[in-house]
Amino acid sequence: MISLRIVVLILCVGVGGAQSASAASSIRAPALAAPPLFHGNWCGAGDANRAFPIDVLDAACQAHDLCYEQRGRGSCTCDRAILKATASIVRSPRIPETIRSKAATVNSLFSAALCTEDPPLRSQTGKH
Repeated sequence: MISLRIVVLILCVGVGGAQSASAASSIRAPALAAPPLFHGNWCGAGDANRAFPIDVLDAACQAHDLCYEQRGRGSCTCDRAILKATASIVRSPRIPETIRSKAATVNSLFSAALCTEDPPLRSQTGKH
């Protein structure tokens, strides 16, 4: 599955590649800005300078991002945790519909994503 970020990058490179060689050599292309976040400070590619989560969905995205930092991108453990968290958000009538809808989108994306099973963690005592 091609992510939206890859599609945007391909489109940006395709548009930039259409310039003539002489124009490309005399004009530097601007650095690509990070794509906007999907929701809050943590949901999407990257984060907003590690700002505090704005709500329960943003907190779930933060936990997922930090889990990826610890266990590696694509970790099944991390992906299962965000699936559980977003499913809970979707079912909660106390959470506004707009947040539940975004949580459903996040859940759908990670339901379809391939993940990598984590290797067993070594114990803290050094025994294997």
